[in-house]
Amino acid sequence: MPETVVVQLKGAGFTYRGSAWAALSDIDLHLAPGRIHSVLGSLGSGTSTLARLITGLLIDRGTTTGEVRLDGTAVMLGDDPEAQLSGMTSLVGDEVQLSGRLHGDELAAVEQRARLVLDSLGIRDLWGRRLDALSGGQRQLVALAGLLTLRPSLLVLDQPSLSLDPDTRGRLGTVLQDFCSAGGAVLITAHQRDEVTEVSSEMSVLDSGRLITTRHRLTAEDCDHHGIWDTRTRQRHRTGRTATDGSERAKPAALTVRGLSVARLGAEVLDDVDLDVASGEIVTIVGSNGAGKSTLLRSLTGLLGSGDRTSGTITVDAHGSPINLGEAPTHERARHLGWVGQDPGSQLSAATVREELTHAAPLPPHRRRDRSAIRAQRQAAVTSTLARTELKAVSETHPYDLSIALRKDLVISTALIMGPRILLLDEPTLGRDRMAIGRLNLFMTEFIRRGGSILATTHDRRWAAETADRILLLDGGELRGDLG
Repeated sequence: MPETVVVQLKGAGFTYRGSAWAALSDIDLHLAPGRIHSVLGSLGSGTSTLARLITGLLIDRGTTTGEVRLDGTAVMLGDDPEAQLSGMTSLVGDEVQLSGRLHGDELAAVEQRARLVLDSLGIRDLWGRRLDALSGGQRQLVALAGLLTLRPSLLVLDQPSLSLDPDTRGRLGTVLQDFCSAGGAVLITAHQRDEVTEVSSEMSVLDSGRLITTRHRLTAEDCDHHGIWDTRTRQRHRTGRTATDGSERAKPAALTVRGLSVARLGAEVLDDVDLDVASGEIVTIVGSNGAGKSTLLRSLTGLLGSGDRTSGTITVDAHGSPINLGEAPTHERARHLGWVGQDPGSQLSAATVREELTHAAPLPPHRRRDRSAIRAQRQAAVTSTLARTELKAVSETHPYDLSIALRKDLVISTALIMGPRILLLDEPTLGRDRMAIGRLNLFMTEFIRRGGSILATTHDRRWAAETADRILLLDGGELRGDLG
């Protein structure tokens, strides 16, 4: 008796309209019920295109060749999961139930499924929470929960670990296994190997649009060779660590935070946080989804909502002179604190990469007769920045047409042009393959070499261990000692 197959691709390929080459070629892949298949590849390898091809999202965008067959229903969580929240609801419980209600399912059954899914993902306490009060990772889980309540035949996940902490990634892996035990099938596409992909029945490598390796497990050597970032590989901490015993460091503090407390929508998020970042130091903060890591960075930059309550002091060193930023508006803080948020798209507004860099900051005060020289200096800075990064090849591209990693690089580049003393990086490794991680590290090395300091948040423990001078844990609204 032939094996039941949910997805069958035979010699499948896809070419985007207007492109001279195929994004995918000669793909042979089949996925049966009860199986999880991860397809990993570097940026540009075609992983997202494969996910969209299987779920029928490329019908009007180019030419498909070969056979692509799907038996049953399929849903997809894309690499921008927050974009899949409906915008029609305000509360988590309503959002997770929405798809089932729109399908006409019985209301009591929809609510029961929604509560069970949230419980399995470890977020049942979010049922009555407002969506706009959630962290990026929590919103991602809510979007996924809404899809799971539909009980599809196939669940396609493109970069499902983007904003999730290690424990949550492990829990998601268990949820996917339970989904398959109930008869479903899962296809994962990603640039990184982690706790989610490790539960796969099979793993493949996609390289330049072609499937070249399929086996039960990929080795660390496989990942390195094909440009896949392996978050599970731990290497010895980088040299040059600062002291970790709480003693005073030799270098002066570039950033000093004392007694920082933040309440959002009436809930205490940060409680009396003290933090020092020394000149030339990289400090990385880890913590679970919803712990308040992004809130901490946004509170430093003055980007919290008007209804949020903050207290405490924020002081930066400006060439030996302390400046209190506690009451300063956001644009004044930006002179000292360069912020790169979790969603880089929210910080981009120009039509091309070059224009984004050109208008990264207002031109300095000048006399009219000096305007041509000032503008020439800015263009020279833009040209120099493009030459030092991967952005030169996409200088005339719209920022929204870039990958998540390149959009992050663009925002970091705008921060470098503005010349802040301290760089705040919120989840900078999101969506990066091995090469893009290396590019990020080069950015950071250059910034430190120029006299800067870096405060970052991440769920990538390997990256933190390899780059940070100190690793701090944010838990229960409080910062705890060095984990390095």
